[in-house]
Amino acid sequence: MGAVLSTDATTDSEVKTVAMSLEDRVYGTIYGNCIGDAIGLLTEFLSKEEAFQCYGSKKLEYSMKVKDGHRVRWNIGDWTDDSDQMILIILALIENRERKVTIATQQDFARRLRKWMQKGFPELGDWGGCGIGGTTLQVLTMDMFTTDPEQASRTVWERSGKMLAPNGGVMRTSILGVHQYQDLDAVIHNTEKLCRVTHADPRCIASCVAVTTAIAMMLQGKHRKEDGTVDAWGITSDSFEYAKKYLVADDGTEDSTAVQELQFHMEAEKLSYLKLDERRKIGYTYKTMGAGFWSLRQNDFRKALTELIMEGGDADTNGAVAGALLGCKLGVKGLPKSWRDKLCYKQWLDEQIIDKYLETFPLVQPTTASGNGAPLPNMKAQVHDNKENAESGERSEYEKGRKEEADSEKETKEESSKDSGTKVTDASKDVQMETAV
Repeated sequence: MGAVLSTDATTDSEVKTVAMSLEDRVYGTIYGNCIGDAIGLLTEFLSKEEAFQCYGSKKLEYSMKVKDGHRVRWNIGDWTDDSDQMILIILALIENRERKVTIATQQDFARRLRKWMQKGFPELGDWGGCGIGGTTLQVLTMDMFTTDPEQASRTVWERSGKMLAPNGGVMRTSILGVHQYQDLDAVIHNTEKLCRVTHADPRCIASCVAVTTAIAMMLQGKHRKEDGTVDAWGITSDSFEYAKKYLVADDGTEDSTAVQELQFHMEAEKLSYLKLDERRKIGYTYKTMGAGFWSLRQNDFRKALTELIMEGGDADTNGAVAGALLGCKLGVKGLPKSWRDKLCYKQWLDEQIIDKYLETFPLVQPTTASGNGAPLPNMKAQVHDNKENAESGERSEYEKGRKEEADSEKETKEESSKDSGTKVTDASKDVQMETAV
């Protein structure tokens, strides 16, 4: 067996030697979504300059969160509405037990969204959904929403002059790359149906499809290199082909201008190209999707997510999508241990959400990797156990990571203890306005 990844840092050389199971990647996707969301909260709504003024070049941890009027509403290590809504999708899938989403699951998700808007997750101390986007809020408050959510979202979009294309759909969509991952047609169908519950713009749907097909293909083992690593550019290229099908002109032909814009964002080689803190446009769905695919092409989770969220803008949403994609690529052991283990509600997430989903929809192991036909490794993911079975010569890196983690925990223990109470929300004050582009 190859060397086991350090639990606190992932390097390119370590990624190349790991045998990674399907479960590794699934947990990496879900945790990655929540981690990116939670660490992104540190710089949400800040400009790049303001983010640097607040955090400089420090090694970021949840406890460093500045306590301004926005961030103080969440406990240290808590995720925001992005991951809350991903969890609502998981619960709707569990309840309806549908492999292919129908109106029943759409309505169930809509009811859960409205209830969450009003009460949040009471078991976590919520008394209202925190961080609701402007477009989502408009749709949720329509009378028809729980009976015909697609029509409700389309009505809001049409009233905007068909201009609204915010990131409220793509932020929650990663789990739909996991659900029925072996069937791309089902993945695309489910993604479209659950995006349309609140977001009707074709750019929103295309963004969601790009993300979920990328995750599904990684879980299938497609575009796997001989050394076991993922060919991220190959994944990007295929996902682009699936996503662009939603960008059509009024006459039914491909909208070449819209397709070029999609491609520009998916293939951006530098974060600066995406202008993530661009005034009045931070919530554009393509910015978030582009941030996710940029991150997919990186090999170090902490480094990539730190660079991303230090760009500011809608950093929690950008982080959620980026974390899911890169988490799927690197697996659960490629996530920084402090970020993973210090998620505020990790135990609840494990026991009440992930475990129940996997009990309802057991993972079906793929038999071969598309491209080279080699069998996929099937090493059990040790997501609930800190003991790593490293081979000779690799133990020192693990111990180094543990020492760094202990030092970090010592530094943040005092501040973390002050915020260990219930999750703080204020639905009446917290309406995150998604940008009309």
